[in-house]
Amino acid sequence: MTNKITVADALLKELERIGVDTVFGIISIHNIPFYDALERHGGFHVVTARHEGAAVNMADAYSRVSGKLGVALTSTGTGAGTAAGAIIESWNGGAPLLHITGNVVSAFVDTGRGYIHDCKDQFGMLKSISKKAHRVHRAEQAPAIFRLAIAEAMAAPPGPVSIEVPIDFQASLIDVPSIVAPSAVSQGRSDAELAPAVERILAAARPVIWAGSGAMFSDSSAEVTALMELLDAAVITSQSGRGIVPETDSRCIGHFATFPALKNFVEKADLLISIGVRFRGNETSNWSLKPPAEHIGIDADPAAINRNFPHSIGIVGDAKAVLSSLTRLIQAKASRPKLDYREEVSMLHRALRKEVRDTMGPWEGVLDAIQEFMPDDAILVRDVTVPATTWGSRLIVRRHPRTTLHASGGGIGQGLPMAIGAQIGAPSKTVVALCGDGGLLVNVGELAAALQENTPIVIVLFDDGGYGVLRNIQNAHFEGRTIGVDLYRPDFVALARAFGFNSERVASAQDFRRTFSAAVKARAPWMIVVDSNSIGPMKKIFAGPDGGAALYKPH
Repeated sequence: MTNKITVADALLKELERIGVDTVFGIISIHNIPFYDALERHGGFHVVTARHEGAAVNMADAYSRVSGKLGVALTSTGTGAGTAAGAIIESWNGGAPLLHITGNVVSAFVDTGRGYIHDCKDQFGMLKSISKKAHRVHRAEQAPAIFRLAIAEAMAAPPGPVSIEVPIDFQASLIDVPSIVAPSAVSQGRSDAELAPAVERILAAARPVIWAGSGAMFSDSSAEVTALMELLDAAVITSQSGRGIVPETDSRCIGHFATFPALKNFVEKADLLISIGVRFRGNETSNWSLKPPAEHIGIDADPAAINRNFPHSIGIVGDAKAVLSSLTRLIQAKASRPKLDYREEVSMLHRALRKEVRDTMGPWEGVLDAIQEFMPDDAILVRDVTVPATTWGSRLIVRRHPRTTLHASGGGIGQGLPMAIGAQIGAPSKTVVALCGDGGLLVNVGELAAALQENTPIVIVLFDDGGYGVLRNIQNAHFEGRTIGVDLYRPDFVALARAFGFNSERVASAQDFRRTFSAAVKARAPWMIVVDSNSIGPMKKIFAGPDGGAALYKPH
């Protein structure tokens, strides 16, 4: 047994054990002991957000970019409640995250007596939105619960794990036991187990690889690329999987799975190899895409097998280990002839990009400027806004893994805090965030956090005076009637400058090109306010995802 330490100190010991050195959060009367421990201990970068949800978004993005455990520290009641939306995003995104929240004095938990910051069934809320949730019932339990929660957050499939610690336990002095836990079980598979998959791969004439965030989080970029090159196969990526192989390679078709040409291509494939893909509804046109009968699925989550599309072979395990073994076994067989559909894949790669570019109209110049001046390894963050949804998530080339961030759950307003977390996770890289005016105002206070943390993020703010996607949907399906979509437009340049950002308003693609180039070179906080109405509408107006019309109107 060691000398007595506080429960808060025990948490820091567990974080140090796995190499965590950054904590995001907001201080409150119900988590002060944790903050006091951080101050006494030293060695941790403590990032103060302005909203608990933003703190979780920052920790989430930090984890997705750095590969480390993200840690967020919030208060009980309203504090935990305002973090809920971002925890849901973290669950959708699938990065490992530890959420520590306080609770009221243990004697008053769940009594409903109105203790300050009390919350009706806070634990039930956390259980419903987290991968796992734990409550500390005795101070002495805390070290083992911290160890368990960290392991659960990082175990495949990773995700957010929440822990409630009542305020009276946080400063309690306890003995910390020496915890001996089993090591992680290997996620590899034997050669015999993989033999049927190898046979079907070798027999395929039109193989397609589909790589998602699970491939990204397993750090298997090299293995996915090696399999693509070995098979000369086409590669599709999910939104979160972009950059797992370079999109400059003509075999990387990219994030276009809702496009009719790609749906048709997948239907004609004779083998699909999916790697860590959830097959979300909005990325498969609500599962209307038809995969081939031969479908080898590789996923660390057993529940992923047959969840959205049937698998002929399901391989449960870590993508990096499984792919490494598959590649070795394939290489040991006779060499494969080059496939005769390589030119077809290259043509599809070009045609899909041209299809999107042909819809852009005057926005092509904005795209070209971003592509020219943004460094190859820059991190591209996209909030939910029309330019990001249409061309930003498809045509801005990604060449490297962990360089693309988007709200997987579809919520707006998370782009700014995610950009801050990404910059802290990768301080030497350029971070560019594409945001809409409606989304930015959700978490606009985090501009102060960006300056306080000296994060040189570049925000490209598309200002169209409202919720553009929803306005377009209403215009398309309700004979031009709109409601709730037009927003007051503050002077965003003055607002950004008030927070300490450099800022200019641009009204043409030429002005954007000049300003964006300067902003990227400056390595200082910048907000470029793009007057979307002055640049003009896209050639083809985006009016929401496929199939929406049947849902919006009376039926």
